[in-house]
Formats: sequence, C-alpha cells, structure tokens
Amino acid sequence: MAITTTSCSLLSKVTDKKPQQPQPEQTVGAVTETESTVADDEATSLKPLEGEWSITEVLGQEVVVNGENHPKLTLTPKGEGMLEVIGYNGCNYLNGVWNIRGNRIIPAGEMISSLRACPDAPYEFSVNQALGQAAGYTVADDSNITLNSASGKDVMKLRKRGLAFLNGAWKVTSIDGEPVTANIYIVLDIDEHKVHGNAGCNLLNGEIVVNLDKGDGIEFRNLVTTRMSCPDLATERQFLVAMENVATVAKGTNDDNASLLDSSAKPVVTLKRLSAEQLKELSDE
Repeated sequence: MAITTTSCSLLSKVTDKKPQQPQPEQTVGAVTETESTVADDEATSLKPLEGEWSITEVLGQEVVVNGENHPKLTLTPKGEGMLEVIGYNGCNYLNGVWNIRGNRIIPAGEMISSLRACPDAPYEFSVNQALGQAAGYTVADDSNITLNSASGKDVMKLRKRGLAFLNGAWKVTSIDGEPVTANIYIVLDIDEHKVHGNAGCNLLNGEIVVNLDKGDGIEFRNLVTTRMSCPDLATERQFLVAMENVATVAKGTNDDNASLLDSSAKPVVTLKRLSAEQLKELSDE
C-alpha cells in the first residue's frame, strides 16, 4: 500500500481534520540515513528479526483489535546490519531504518509517518511512542520478540504469524471428523488473502482473513460457489459450513498435513498437501 508522507518526527501530531482512506497511488517515503558510528565487526544476524510481525502488546497494554486495523511491523533487511522498518499503528504507516548491533537497535535517522486522522485508532500514539523508545530487543522464540527501551523496559511485544506453510494446494481428507471420498480441494494464498478450489461439485472462491489476535488465527469469508447440481451436494454444504467455522490452524506432523480448527480448537477440516501434478489431475476431472 502506498501513502504520501511528510518528513516529520515519528511523534508528530496528526493534523488532518477528517478521516481519509489510503490512496493506492501514494508511496511511503524513505528516511534520510545517517552514517552509523557503530563498528562493523559488531554487526549481527538479522534473521531472528526479519518478517511481518503483529503487535500484541504496547507499553504494557494488550492489543486486542483484529482485522485490517491491527497494528503491525514489517522488518526487511536493507544492507549489512540494517533493517527497513515499516509499521502500521492502526491509522498511519511509519517508515524508518534501524542499525542492528548485537541486541541493540540504533535508528538511522528519524522515522516518518503518513498524516491521516482516524476516528478509531486506540493504539496509534502508543505504537509511535514505543517505536521512538526502542533501543534493543530480546528473542523469546522464532515467533515472539520484545522491543526494549534503553533502560531495558519492555515497550512492545511482537508475534510472527506462522501461516506461510499453508500456501499452496490441499486436498480435504475429513470434515467434522468424517473421512471424505469426494475430490474436494482448496488452494490458499496467505499473502494475497485468497482461497479458491472445488467444494466437491462447484468451484469455490473466497477471502482469507488472518486473525492477528491469535498466532495461528485464520478465517474464511465471503465464500461463493458456482451453482451446478450434483448428486452429493450434502457433503459440499457440510464443507462450506465447516470452512465458515474455522478460527485457527494447526500444523500436522509435517508441512504436508494440517487441520483447520473451530473456536473451541476442534478439527473441522483436515488437509493433505497436493503436488502440482496432483492438483492438475483433480482440476481436470
């Protein structure tokens, strides 16, 4: 998404009076980098930090909003020991660069921000303030990190969504615990938030919503199908209802098996990965 930006401090006050929708043609500006005074031999691996992170806690307050307005942070390697930082505080996009040395965060200049005014962005100022205080980080595990202030205080907790393994084609092997003999399959694109496939008779299309309030939260919305009449429409209807009840996903014993779970963590759909050749065979039937 592209946002027109103004060179201003991260903590600059929003001046727009009316809420505005982001414009597709706008761009996020880059910060002015300053020469790092940190020795090169202190450069560290960026691997634990890079990726897209949902903000789960900021300045001691739990973040509970879900959907498109959930605050998040994307950290992308920009050079040796450097990360491009693109943040979203629930209203505005933020852009900056961090030098990473050991577990220290050294900003390469000020961040800049878009200047929208939003009627409902409860974490906007807190996210800005926390990013302004970030001076270090600690890694809990592959999916959780904490940003710390210069005094060592936790200012922001981040969780990485663990859904990338779901990308690709899957055959439905059971629905509500019952084995499926029909050729039901889905193709998931997590980054594009899209699902398509065959519900057993009719072609299926819909949207994927990644629930950032949960580590592996996922929902399927606006599912639509063609309207062909087939002998086993009951199984198709059962599958569509199950998909609408999905709340989270659990990886199987390996990346080739997965279970879609409802809000009570009960498996409602089980999946087995399809190769490109297997998908073509099912599509041609």
